[in-house]
Amino acid sequence: MKVIVVGLGEVGLHIVRTLTAERHAITAVELDPGRAESLQSELDALVINGNGASPRLLESAGAADADLVVAVTPSDESNVITALASHQLGARRTVARVRDPEYFGKDEKFARDILGIDFLIHPERATAEDLAQAIMLPGAVHVEYFAGGKVAVAECVVTDRSPLIGRSLAERPAGQAHRIVGLIRDTRVVAAEPGHRPKAGDHLIVAAGRDDIAGVVTHIAGYTRQVRDVMIFGGGRIGLPLARRLEAEGRFDVTVMEGDIDRAREIAELLRHATVLHEEGLGKDVLLAHGVDRVGAFIASAGDDRANLLAALNAKQLGAGLSMAVVSREEYTPLVEALKIDAGFSPRLVTAEAILRVVRGDNVEAIHLLIGGGELADVVVDAGCKADGKTMESVQTLAITRIAALVRGDRVMFPGDEECIRAGDRVITFNARSGISAVVGTFNA
Repeated sequence: MKVIVVGLGEVGLHIVRTLTAERHAITAVELDPGRAESLQSELDALVINGNGASPRLLESAGAADADLVVAVTPSDESNVITALASHQLGARRTVARVRDPEYFGKDEKFARDILGIDFLIHPERATAEDLAQAIMLPGAVHVEYFAGGKVAVAECVVTDRSPLIGRSLAERPAGQAHRIVGLIRDTRVVAAEPGHRPKAGDHLIVAAGRDDIAGVVTHIAGYTRQVRDVMIFGGGRIGLPLARRLEAEGRFDVTVMEGDIDRAREIAELLRHATVLHEEGLGKDVLLAHGVDRVGAFIASAGDDRANLLAALNAKQLGAGLSMAVVSREEYTPLVEALKIDAGFSPRLVTAEAILRVVRGDNVEAIHLLIGGGELADVVVDAGCKADGKTMESVQTLAITRIAALVRGDRVMFPGDEECIRAGDRVITFNARSGISAVVGTFNA
């Protein structure tokens, strides 16, 4: 595909690197001349210095015959104008990152039908929802739902009470239908093998039916605790939507810590039941004074990665049941595991997921990127594709991946290699490394 990426910040860089690795033709536009010059030699892409919202620049960059134009600058206004101009010039598809919910709210029909923006990405809103889902599933630090919600894939933490300790995955006790497809140990994501012996502290990636996932995670983890009290550090674009989401559930006691006094007042007016604290500190004494040792979950979602990591580390050491941090910058990602924080969440990856879904093809319903590496994809099998009518073991490209689940109609299956794949099936795949376009292409006619 011919793709134009406007904005080479953390998100734009990640998108360019991912798409060039998959051999797409990329033109990148960056407003800062020094940054554009330094990245020209680093990226396998054409880097243009200029204002990506300029119709003249977009025209010279080839927007008229671009398959996709992605606008991910820090400015919502620039992103919207870029997508609008690209659509008018003839770009096949346009994507804009829009962080301010006041633009379109929940209704994206105006953006699509009037402005011609095919996809609006709300990374902070999506990250808040991911955090909420993890909090609501005891024993898990991440959970994603696929195939219209029929299949859940969770990243759960193995405790020293788990029945899997001391056994290989092949020897684990029978229980509710599920499949373990991946293992994360010491920041390394690998495909699960029958001979793997889980240790306490390992993270296992497990697929199960939506109604079964809670029981499966509880069994694998060995010990889970329902979260009742939640403390959120930072009431910004992630913290506030998360607090609202948890309030809507009606079963959580939420406390929000916000360092800006005006923002704290605003949050207090917007939330109905949550406790809002004006608190600038994130040290252990401050956290203890507000009862962090008694909360079931602590979420650090301020705008500073370093502050988030420190707050989450302190909360974990002080006894918070679950400690999670929002980490936007790629270089800080390894610190999540190094500091023994339970999980990291990245708005950058949420944006990249949406872009990859567009690039990979119309039959790709969803993509999820793990913060430590690896991908999950929800793909509809096209009639006449390479896999249609063949067994899983006979399709060569599937040897590099794991089939987490297969959905046929309303039936959720965890099939063996002898199962035939049929047109219309929904296949949820897991790959321990990013870049599974070849696997997705197997299901694309």
